[in-house]
Amino acid sequence: MISQLISSAALLFGAWMGLYSMLKPSWGSKAVGLEPIPGNKEGQSEFRATFGGMFVAGHLATVVCLWRLDQMISPIIVIPLAAAWIGAGLGRVFSIYKDDGAATRQNWIWVALELGLGVVISVPFLSLLKLVYFIR
Repeated sequence: MISQLISSAALLFGAWMGLYSMLKPSWGSKAVGLEPIPGNKEGQSEFRATFGGMFVAGHLATVVCLWRLDQMISPIIVIPLAAAWIGAGLGRVFSIYKDDGAATRQNWIWVALELGLGVVISVPFLSLLKLVYFIR
């Protein structure tokens, strides 16, 4: 249960980031350092959709499943979203080493946030692995 609470806090933070980006796409734009092409309304829609709606729906659905599914199955539900956050962090690390000028303070902060969220979200699954290993 403690692992679910820890993971849920990280998931709700991800949902909050999404909701804030949906309501205020300029925040999402500034947070990731991207700007929509002037005069192109689809750019703003993209921030509301991907940084907004996808984050809200994905994180909230994971929280609901984490708490509503059977206790031996629910920890598995965090794997895709945790892997996505970890993948984002690793992709950013790859960019820092491959792309000139990408080793910025903001990119390193995002690496820590993305890898950290991925690990924290995965806590229920890691706890399940520990339990299964202990039982064997």
